[in-house]
Amino acid sequence: AILTVTDESEKVKSQKKLITVMSDKPKKVIFETDMCLDVDDVGALAMLHALTDNDEAEILAVCFNEIHSYGAPAIDAINTWYGRGYIPIGIFKGEFADPDFSPYLKPVSGFPNDIRTNEVPDAIDVYKRVLKNQADKSVTIISVGFLNNISKLLWEEPELVAEKVNELVVMGGINNDGFNFSRHNLIKETEYVFANWPTPIVISQSGSHILTGIPLMNTPVENPGREAYFKFFHNSFCNRPSWDQIAVLYAVRGLSDYFEMKEIGTGRLSNGYSFKMKQNWRTYIETVLPNSDYEDIINGLMIQSPKYK
Repeated sequence: AILTVTDESEKVKSQKKLITVMSDKPKKVIFETDMCLDVDDVGALAMLHALTDNDEAEILAVCFNEIHSYGAPAIDAINTWYGRGYIPIGIFKGEFADPDFSPYLKPVSGFPNDIRTNEVPDAIDVYKRVLKNQADKSVTIISVGFLNNISKLLWEEPELVAEKVNELVVMGGINNDGFNFSRHNLIKETEYVFANWPTPIVISQSGSHILTGIPLMNTPVENPGREAYFKFFHNSFCNRPSWDQIAVLYAVRGLSDYFEMKEIGTGRLSNGYSFKMKQNWRTYIETVLPNSDYEDIINGLMIQSPKYK
């Protein structure tokens, strides 16, 4: 694929070939998201759909770990834009004392979707149903939000997780993460996952200086992902760090030439819990390419036209 950048007069400013990494089989993934306060979740889901269009991935389900009445409809609107309104969606059925505000979920939920919020199933029920129908060690879970759904799944179905999940990719910091691993008083749930998850966990913490999103302005106004970035930036288009997109890139394409696996060191949570890095058990990735290369790859996938519209 080629990413073409033009100026206002439509003259080509630059072109860059994007790397496409193909595997024998599409990577089966479940996307676990806190799509609400920040907008990189939207970009990450758009990437997943583009990778699915490229036969690199298969989205088995999307589960929502925030609390927001427009969360599931917005997710379904994005899925519908890509011709996959059939993808199962599950939501966290618990409570937060401090649920987050979203600047974009309500307007995005106004795009075509068929979700009725009182009919959305519990994320744990979706996990159980989807995982039971998959081959052993065939599913990658990509968690770019909180670990409340994941911890409950592990508590209720540890054997199912061990049997069906090949890898858990989590976006968060390896030392004293103050958001994904601890927000909403969920630090105990995070600790439970790191202490008891029976398959490899790979932590992705890069993305702060990988800035993406502006090219979405050149996609159709009917694109709900475009609308999400537009509303997030108060009716304008700006770039945003790509934490969640980097996690997706690794989860689907693996190390490739993009990342280096780090297998030595100690991870620490903000409550004092620590865990040792170990090969094929608890590890983290680091980027190895210039930031601009990741920006080109991510933007190219985020703006890729839906294959099945």
